[in-house]
Amino acid sequence: MSSPAVVTSARPERPATGGVQVCGRGAWRLSWLLLVALCGAATPSAAVAQVPGATLEDTRDQGILYLRKRLYKQARAKLKAAVKMPGGADDFRTQFYLARAAYELLLLEEAFAAAEKAKAVANTDRQRQSAAEGYNEMAALYGGVTFLADPQEQKRRGRIFFEAKTGIINKEKKQRFLSIRERFRSVDVELPTKVYLPYGEYRANGVQFTIAEGDPPEVPIFLQSVDTGEGDGGGSNLWWYVGLGGAAAAAAVVTTVLLLDDPQPDRASVDLRY
Repeated sequence: MSSPAVVTSARPERPATGGVQVCGRGAWRLSWLLLVALCGAATPSAAVAQVPGATLEDTRDQGILYLRKRLYKQARAKLKAAVKMPGGADDFRTQFYLARAAYELLLLEEAFAAAEKAKAVANTDRQRQSAAEGYNEMAALYGGVTFLADPQEQKRRGRIFFEAKTGIINKEKKQRFLSIRERFRSVDVELPTKVYLPYGEYRANGVQFTIAEGDPPEVPIFLQSVDTGEGDGGGSNLWWYVGLGGAAAAAAVVTTVLLLDDPQPDRASVDLRY
């Protein structure tokens, strides 16, 4: 087995994000207010179920409704379904809101991909501004790293165990990292794969790397094998709840799985646009 590689990228320490919450504020929040004014009339006013023969607009607006209610997992499911419908992949609102739903769940790989697609399909100045603001807010907090298979790696699938090289002092940054770490400990991945983490220094399966602004590093690793006894690589679903409310939600998971209906009081309200 080859010696662990060390990948570093020079970058001054970023200041603590302070007022930044797990859910987006600032540019995201302001732009969503503009969007809701444009699509409020088309957004359902009551909870609805998927109807046979539903249109792209019906499915997308159901997702927007769930997002307004902070039902992020349901919103993501509806918006992903909308993406698969004719015209959905190139529909700005569908991609924009999918990015938002994935971001709230800290599914950052999906959030960045949808945000990039929203930027690509935006066709008005307002859409282009909204897409850029949303993407830039995520990029201000998270950077990417691409993991490659070590030349001697023979496993096709496995897990990545992340650790912070040093303690994370900022409470919100630490919460976000712990949620992402739990997710990757709970699901198998294939290499190569790109992962987004808060800016900082980390270890992945023992290999040290740094995420800084600029080009994302490429890190060769060995995957970890975990016998879940389930046969599907599914693992724990705890990361869903950690992503939705941090440590408080994780503690409450033993008593309820309806945390989406009871958002944490320190989270910003969700304002929608379009």
